[in-house]
Amino acid sequence: MIIDNSFDVLCLTETWLKPNDYIGLNGSTPPNYYYKHEPRQSGRGGGVATIYSDILNVTQKTGYRFNSFEILLLNVTLPDTQKKSLLSLVLATVYRPPGPYTDFLTEFAEFLSELLVNFDKVLIVGDFNIHVDNTNDALGLAFTDLINSFGVKRNVTGPTHRFNHTLDLIISHGIDFTDIDIVPQSDDVSDHFLVSCMLRITDINYMAPRYHLGRTIVPATKDRFTNNLPDLSQLLCVPLNTQDLDKMTSNMGTIFSDTLEAVAPIKLKKVREKRIAPWYKSNTHSLKKETRTLERKWKNLEVFRIAWKNGMSRHRQALKAARAEHIRKLIENNQNNPRFLFSTVARLTNNQTPPDLNIPLQFNSNDFMNFFTDKIDNIRNTITNVDYTAF
Repeated sequence: MIIDNSFDVLCLTETWLKPNDYIGLNGSTPPNYYYKHEPRQSGRGGGVATIYSDILNVTQKTGYRFNSFEILLLNVTLPDTQKKSLLSLVLATVYRPPGPYTDFLTEFAEFLSELLVNFDKVLIVGDFNIHVDNTNDALGLAFTDLINSFGVKRNVTGPTHRFNHTLDLIISHGIDFTDIDIVPQSDDVSDHFLVSCMLRITDINYMAPRYHLGRTIVPATKDRFTNNLPDLSQLLCVPLNTQDLDKMTSNMGTIFSDTLEAVAPIKLKKVREKRIAPWYKSNTHSLKKETRTLERKWKNLEVFRIAWKNGMSRHRQALKAARAEHIRKLIENNQNNPRFLFSTVARLTNNQTPPDLNIPLQFNSNDFMNFFTDKIDNIRNTITNVDYTAF
């Protein structure tokens, strides 16, 4: 399944493997792939696992255990050739056994709340054993209300089980999808269907690295060059004719070139690429190109100067509008992520002043609480004492 579909990640539920049983996963993992497994600690059945390609950097987050569902939580990063992160998200594989659901709704709400506060991109997949397709199912309705209250997306809508119920879900926050597909499997493999999707990597302006040939010239290069020069006294003589002059010039040029190559050889250097702003798109690039063309045409003609000024104005307005639209979409897509909103507002308002380090050490938490309590009381007293005039 992994080879035929070229999956980068395959999440499995109900592995039925014991804590020290690795034979099944070893045989199911293709070359250049790895896996993480969280087995059920006691009893039969259960267990969740993730098989992933070695192009991904994956680390497991431990300490997440719940009574009502099983979970494998991973931090997944896709680096590029420059070792920068193209995509980083938290991937949770969940299996909820059938049965009572009161504890599940409480525990899953706490788990989801913690994820959204601490991480910007969250992907939760697995078998929830909840009939979200049935509008008369009490658990399905309660779970749908829970998902909607957190503002996350439930991306699977079709049946994922041979009895035509939607039990396997993809829940996402801050991640875009394409090509979500549901494929029935043989009953010999599973009575659940294969749910596949593609993650869209957005706002990535990636450019292949470029190189050029050049020398590294630093202030100390001059002294090294002078110290490495051979004795030039024999060459410093008055030439008798033009042939001797050409020969002397050629010899000195060769000596200087060889000395320079010894102290500062030509090497292949990587061109430092400027990181392109995510809102810098093709339309703003074309406006900038047009403005630069008008700037080169501007000599002494007033008509080209006016055209250049108008082009600059259009380019700046387009950049401002594109940046505003980019920020609006960021805030809209992360409206339920307070950590992201606070950091974004702080960055936009330049409100990143460090805390006052001159606070006396004798202050404790009670002093901190009393300070804000007194501050609120003073504000309330000020509001109460204001004379209101009716209009």
